[in-house]
Order: sequence, then structure tokens, then C-alpha cells
Amino acid sequence: MRFSVKSEYAITAVLDMALNTDNGPAHVRAIARRQAIPVRFLEQVMASLKKAGLVESIRGAQGGYVLSRDPKAINVAQIVEAIEGPITPIDHPAGIQEYRHQQLNGYIIKGVWEEVRRAISNVLSRVSIEDMCKKQRDQERTVMYHI
Repeated sequence: MRFSVKSEYAITAVLDMALNTDNGPAHVRAIARRQAIPVRFLEQVMASLKKAGLVESIRGAQGGYVLSRDPKAINVAQIVEAIEGPITPIDHPAGIQEYRHQQLNGYIIKGVWEEVRRAISNVLSRVSIEDMCKKQRDQERTVMYHI
């Protein structure tokens, strides 16, 4: 299973918004500049996040995007699913899936893929944006500068 760079950009953007929440609504250009994400690509990411209900847009001169809920209530699985769709370990072309699962070993293999899907979902669901913010803040505090 592979996640696209779009998912990584989405996680990065949501994390950036959570870390900079005191600055008011986040402008796409500001997030893109801070995180080195192409603006047009980030606009597509934000549209997907908005459609999934993870962010809200605020219109006007002081507008931008804000998280629609507390960072504790947003996990990585929700962000990935907003971008990639349902988490599945493999894609089946239409029709082939039915044929494979009619075979004796198809049911066994299907069970393994379901375990993989559950494991990935469990890991991604356990990590909240709040957890990631805490790790980022801890990392910033422990950075030492030597002269």
C-alpha cells in the first residue's frame, strides 16, 4: 500500500494549522510558503479536507482556513481517507475481485488483506493531530545550538 504525496501534504497542512491556530485563519499561501508545498496543489488538498469536514473556510480579507474541530478529535486516518479514500491494502479491478474470492484460497487471502487494512487503520487512527503538535513542540524545545 502506498499513500500519495498529497496525503503527506494534507497531514502537513493540518499540522501547520494546528500549530499556528493562535494566528487566526490560515491562508493557503502562508501554509504553502512555510511548508514548501506548491500553492495550486495545496488548494486541491484543502478542498478535499473541507469536503471531508476537517477544515472550514472563512471568506473575506481576514479569511482563510481553520480546523473544524479540536486537534485531539482529528486523527491521521481521517486525513488520509479524505485524500485517498478508504484505506485498502490492494486495489481490485472490477470483476477480478469476484473471481479471486470464488477460489478456495481467495477467502484466505481476503482475510489477510483485511488484517492488513485493520492494522494500518488502527495505527493511523491512534495518532491525533494534537499528538503530532506535542511532538513538534517537544522537538523544538530540545534543539540545541552549538557555537
